[in-house]
Amino acid sequence: FTTISANYPAVIVLELLNRCFVRMSEIIFQHHGGIDKFMGDSILVIFESEDNGNAAVQRALHCAVDMQLAMEELNVQHRDEGWPEMYFGIGINTGRVMAALLGSDLYSEHTVIGDEVNLASRIESFSLRGQVLISQSTYERAEGFVKTGDAMDVFVKGKSKLVVLREVMSIPSLGKEVPRQ
Repeated sequence: FTTISANYPAVIVLELLNRCFVRMSEIIFQHHGGIDKFMGDSILVIFESEDNGNAAVQRALHCAVDMQLAMEELNVQHRDEGWPEMYFGIGINTGRVMAALLGSDLYSEHTVIGDEVNLASRIESFSLRGQVLISQSTYERAEGFVKTGDAMDVFVKGKSKLVVLREVMSIPSLGKEVPRQ
């Protein structure tokens, strides 16, 4: 989005971003996810779980793959209309978070906080256009639901140890593949 915003009028940038957010929001809600917030050109999404988290993890992974497939469809539409293509990366982490109302009398918002939220953000920052990257905790709860690439060890801000990431390639049981960019 940074390149697009530098090369196109604001009205086009906002139209493209809103078009993307509308479609992604529809997909998120279809998978029973909750939008915590829009942050610039990104979306913080949570998937709550009553059990050990496996069902929520599968919903999050299915949602992420569907989002990447939808971006591919949007880009076909953008090409047909002469607009620039857009890509985004997705980072998924699994763990306990704290939900709270934060702020002051002047401004407050309901949000999620915690180390797991921070790690999800760090993972997303490693993702390249069109990738879905997941943490080790997400991978362990996926129970063979997704096919991934090999493990990658990375250093992330705020962690003294290496963090293991994997790229989601497909959901074989659903016949869905993450489009290669």
